[in-house]
Amino acid sequence: MKKMVRTPAAPARRKLSLARRTAMLSAIVGAVSLLASAPAAAANKARLSVYQHGKEVGYLPCGAYPLPKRTAVLMGGGLDVKEAYSWMIARMAECGDGLSGRPGNFVVIRAGGNPAYDSFIYKLGPLAAVQTLVVPNADAANDTALEPYIRNAGAIWLTGGDQGDYYNFWKGTLLERLISEQVKNFAIPIGGTSAGMMILSEFAYIAYPNTIVSQDALNDPFKEGSVTLKRDFWTNRTPFLPLLSTVTDSHFDTRNRMGRLVTFLARTIGDGWVSTQNARAIGVDQETALLMEYPDKAAPGQSSYRVSTVSNPGVDGAGYVLNAGSGSELVLTPGLPLTFTRVQVHKLPAISAPSSYEINVVGGTISSTSGSLY
Repeated sequence: MKKMVRTPAAPARRKLSLARRTAMLSAIVGAVSLLASAPAAAANKARLSVYQHGKEVGYLPCGAYPLPKRTAVLMGGGLDVKEAYSWMIARMAECGDGLSGRPGNFVVIRAGGNPAYDSFIYKLGPLAAVQTLVVPNADAANDTALEPYIRNAGAIWLTGGDQGDYYNFWKGTLLERLISEQVKNFAIPIGGTSAGMMILSEFAYIAYPNTIVSQDALNDPFKEGSVTLKRDFWTNRTPFLPLLSTVTDSHFDTRNRMGRLVTFLARTIGDGWVSTQNARAIGVDQETALLMEYPDKAAPGQSSYRVSTVSNPGVDGAGYVLNAGSGSELVLTPGLPLTFTRVQVHKLPAISAPSSYEINVVGGTISSTSGSLY
């Protein structure tokens, strides 16, 4: 680049210098404009995004009254179970006294991705609209534009993804409070798959910053950065009361997660979050869903809910409900393998008969009285 030297030259040269200065000024302004627009484009990508299939309505299927039953779907990930969505859609319009409500809005919430769920769910039952809200950070989760979508949601679905993102992006935000209030006030169905399922319970394994496999969890239940359990995501502990005092896990048998779920259960007890008597853990296989419901007026105790299991055709997936049995021994020491005996497992398959057995962990080695962990 040549150095410009300003001299008292002839008028022609002065005119040329002004032209160059004007060109340089334009270039600088253009460069500043480009610099200003780049962050704006990036910011746009980080904002709330809304997608829709169908025509949204401004009311709930049964009006401003709570549904007579509170319902939830815990889906274990993998290929989605259509029957579970159809069940949710039917429940969102069961107004009680034999009355059926009008088609409403089914709201899908995710931290990233696309609106692939919209047309898929729309075909599975009578709905006014399916709306996907992409909420990629805390700023988006505090955007007041969320309010009308959640206030008019007849059902809410949390997609798979990364529950660590959900915890870091949504905890303590307007989005979390709106979901909690909508489910609490109107008993609308709520559900989730994979990470979306795991964030629904009172105690959540957020897999942040690292995830962990079963044997590593059994060898060190306090492994730093890997066994990361939280109990403060939901304002009201959980939007679905039967998931109080509960920790959940998905992709259960496919990824061999019995050992780590037993470890999570042990931690909730050992850390003093819940009594041994009330502590519970739920695991769900891939392509499988637990359908949970309880009467709105029932006490929120764990015995008051009903559960059934559905799975995709040809898949004999199951849900697993774990709790510490009578005489259970728990030895939980940072850096040392877990001992946790007489853990009761109630297996609820979609096709075959239910069964019960015990899991025993001694010095990090896990075994089952049935001969199989699953």
